[in-house]
Amino acid sequence: MPPRVGEADVLRSLLLLNACQYYDARKWEEFEALGMEAEAFVSEGPQLWTKLGVTERCRSLMSKLLAAGWLEREIERCEEMGVRLITCRDAIYPAALRELPDAPLALYVTGRRIALRSRSLAVVGTRHCSSYGARVSRDLGRAAAAQGWSVVSGGARGVDGEAHAGCLEGGGVTAAVLGTGVDVIYPAEHRGLFGKIRETGMLISEFALGTKGEAWRFPRRNRIVAGLASRTVVVEAPERSGAMITARLAAEAGREVWAVPGRIGDERCEGSNRLIFDGAIPMIGLGEFFGVTDAQGKLFDLPDERPSRASDAHASPGEDEKTLLALLANHGDSTVDILADEAKMSAAEVFRKLSVMAMRGLICSSGSGRYRVSDG
Repeated sequence: MPPRVGEADVLRSLLLLNACQYYDARKWEEFEALGMEAEAFVSEGPQLWTKLGVTERCRSLMSKLLAAGWLEREIERCEEMGVRLITCRDAIYPAALRELPDAPLALYVTGRRIALRSRSLAVVGTRHCSSYGARVSRDLGRAAAAQGWSVVSGGARGVDGEAHAGCLEGGGVTAAVLGTGVDVIYPAEHRGLFGKIRETGMLISEFALGTKGEAWRFPRRNRIVAGLASRTVVVEAPERSGAMITARLAAEAGREVWAVPGRIGDERCEGSNRLIFDGAIPMIGLGEFFGVTDAQGKLFDLPDERPSRASDAHASPGEDEKTLLALLANHGDSTVDILADEAKMSAAEVFRKLSVMAMRGLICSSGSGRYRVSDG
């Protein structure tokens, strides 16, 4: 069904701005604050864009795209290829992404599952994982499918690909967020994997059709991976890696961050081990991981009743959190085992509470597996 006239104007305007690959939903909010109709963004052109503070490079690019008829061709190609275009003003736009300060303007989505409601798990890590890392990633994807969770990852070699494959083997639904256009197969050896993902899940990208892979695009797409999942698991990751960026973004968005303990001295595990030292929850077993109750995550759903990021940050601590805070205040700092014993809670539940409290800035790691009340 083609979009109504007003919706079509919003789609054309947001696709054009999105083509700059520089702006996010905040720039569109600036336009909406002017009180103008959506079609004015295209019809007014460079004069309006200058008023909005759009860079000269982006003004030039959008002018050239309009003159070349790119907008119409892009929409037609998407229709021909079965690619769904979802803008930040569509009701079906993922509510979890609306919480991000730099929410994408538009998403290109292809696959059988456009609408999806389930718990969602991001599995990320290095492209050059060990055989152990590959096995854990695939097992995690397979177990997630068995537990009714969706798996979100970046479609890359290594950890990403193994997690996607494991989820598919388990009969689950997986979403690959790409750093290219959804019509570009990268890496080339994942052609078969991407085909299988389309059959039961989805490929997602904020980049226009035909966009090739460039180094800066992959860290940018990581915020979508982190934003779509209620939990992020880092399997193996060097200290300077895209997976570490994803973990940081997930924590900043108030999501749970878990990490698989790795071998000391293995460069592939330095970042993931550092996450545990800094307060991420260690994943010590699949049973424990899926046994810990979490908030319901949603992909592409109407509407999302979870509290906003802002309300999360200022929410009052619950009774269990107050108990843990009081214990930490009395002890100065403490370990999970001590807190679990004194609070009469399971270690898994204490792990979960501490992770959420750390993300909200209530506590922080004091090193060696110990926690203390945050100075802030």
